[in-house]
Amino acid sequence: MLTLKQALPITNGRSLNPRLIFGLSGLLILTITFAAGYELSEHRQSKRALFVTSGVPPTDFAVPLPEGSTKITITDPQQGNIQLASFTVQRNTNSVAGIPQEERFIAPRLPLSLDDARFFRHELAGLIVSSDSPWQRASRLRNWLATRGYAAAMPGSMTRVPREAYLQMREGRPILCGNLADIYVALCESEGLIARTVGLSLMVRDGTFGTDTHAGAEIWLPEMGGWIYQDPTFDCYWTINGRPASALQIHKALMNGQEIKPVVESARSESLLKNYYIDPRLLFRHVSYEYRPGGPLLYYVDGRMEPLNMRDRNWFQADDSNIFEQLDQNGNRFVERKGEVAPGIFVQLIGDVLFIRDRREQNRGIRVRSSTGAVQACSYEHWRAQELGVFISKNLVRNGSFELTDMNGGIADQWTVSGPVEALTTLGGQGMGAQSGGKLSQRIIVEPGKRYLMYAKLSVSRGTVTWSLADGAKGMESHGTVRPTQMTEIVSDVVENHSGYFDVSFELPEAGGFRVMNVIVTELDSNAVLQMQRSLPAIETIARR
Repeated sequence: MLTLKQALPITNGRSLNPRLIFGLSGLLILTITFAAGYELSEHRQSKRALFVTSGVPPTDFAVPLPEGSTKITITDPQQGNIQLASFTVQRNTNSVAGIPQEERFIAPRLPLSLDDARFFRHELAGLIVSSDSPWQRASRLRNWLATRGYAAAMPGSMTRVPREAYLQMREGRPILCGNLADIYVALCESEGLIARTVGLSLMVRDGTFGTDTHAGAEIWLPEMGGWIYQDPTFDCYWTINGRPASALQIHKALMNGQEIKPVVESARSESLLKNYYIDPRLLFRHVSYEYRPGGPLLYYVDGRMEPLNMRDRNWFQADDSNIFEQLDQNGNRFVERKGEVAPGIFVQLIGDVLFIRDRREQNRGIRVRSSTGAVQACSYEHWRAQELGVFISKNLVRNGSFELTDMNGGIADQWTVSGPVEALTTLGGQGMGAQSGGKLSQRIIVEPGKRYLMYAKLSVSRGTVTWSLADGAKGMESHGTVRPTQMTEIVSDVVENHSGYFDVSFELPEAGGFRVMNVIVTELDSNAVLQMQRSLPAIETIARR
C-alpha cells in the first residue's frame, strides 16, 4: 500500500512483491581477529527456543505518576551509572507539570477545487440522487469505485493528486490503496461529504512504519457519531457491536480484545479480505492522519506499542482521542507532551504514565528510578514477537540458538559464513568479525504461499549489520540495519513466500563485528488477532483508555 507519508526516510523495509497488490509503506539498534571462511554440512536439526524474558538492555520505561511530586532519575549503566537526567514531575489530577510540551498546529486539508469537483461529478454520471442520506452517498461511492475494474499492482501511482490518480486508474495503469483512498476522498467531497485519508500499519520498528501498511478513509457523519471508517480497497466498513466505527475506535477495540467485524456487500470484497496476506484487522494497530501530502503526520500513540520517531518534528504524536475524533476542517491544534531531557533521551506523557525513551544513536540502554514506586521496562520488540506468536510456533531455522557447533571451525552447525571473515566464535552465540561483505546465513525450507516472520537477538560491537529474511527467487524481502549496541531484538515484517525457501542472513556492509544469540523464523499464526489480544502487555492505567 502507499503510505500516507511517502517522503519519509526508511531504514528498515521490504522490497517490492508483485503479489502484495495492496501494500507498500512509504518501515535495531543491532571483535575478534582470525582469518578463515567456512562451508557447513547440510544435515538438518530442528530446535525451538522458548522465551520468558528478553535479557536485552531496556531503552523504554513506563513510570506511573500518582498525585503529587515524582522525582525521575535516568542513568547509563554502560558508563558506570553516570546520571543522564534528573527532574521532578508534579501531577495535580489531570494537570501535569515539569515535562516538556509544545503547542502544535496542523494546517487544514486543501479543499477540492471547483473544477475537480465538477470533473468527478461528471464521472459519477448521476450515481448520487438528492434523496440519498450522507451514509448512503458514502456507501454508493465506495461501491462504485470498487467496481471500476482497476489494476491493483506494483508499483502503483506515485501521484498524490486525486484527479491524476483517477485518470491513471481509468487508463489501466496500476494503483494501490493510497491512490484509492485519495480518489475516494475526492469523490466524497465532490458530493458534499467531509472526508479524510487514514494511514494504518501493523508495526513500527525503530521509530519508522514497517512495510505492512494500508490506507483507507473516514467520512464525517455526525448523525452516526462522527468519523466512520470506509475502505475503498476492500470495499467494506467495520463494525463494533454492530455499529460502524472510526479507525481509532477499531484500534481501541482491537487492543482491548473486542470483536471487530467487516461488512461487505459482494463476494469479491469477501474474497479480498479472506485472501489478504495478513488479517486486515492487524493493520489497525497503528493509526495516523496526514492532512496534506508530504506535510505533518498526526499519530495516535498507544503506550503498549513503540511510538514513531521522537526527533522528527513533522511527526506529531498524541494520545487524547478528542484530538482525532473532532471535526478538523480548520486544521488541528493541540499540545504535544513530549521532549528531550538529555541528548537522545526523551520523555513522553501518555495519560498518567510518563515514558522515558532512549533514542541515542549507539549503545542504547538506560536505568530509570522513580521516587514514588516501581517502573516498568517496555520491551517493544519482544512484546511484538510474543503478540504475533513467534515464541509458541515451530522454529523453521535449524540450530537457531547456535547450541550445536563445529568443534574445529568456530561455526555453529547448519550455518554458513562467507566473505572476508577474520574471526569466528560460538561462545554465547555465533560471533563474527569481518571486513566489508562478511556474512552469516542459512537457507531454510518453507511452504510456498504462506506468511512468515523472523525474530533475532543480536549484539553489534562495531560497524553496522544488515539483517534480512528474503525470498530471493521472487524478490520478496524484509530487512533492516542494526547499529552498535550491547544487545537488541528485531522482528521482521510479514513476508509471503513463493519459492519454497528463505535466505536468512546477517551481513557487514563495512568492517565490523557482531554476535547473534537466537534466530527464529515461524509461520504467521492463522489466529494472529486472538494471539495478539491474549498477549498484549498491561502498562498500569494505559490500557483503560
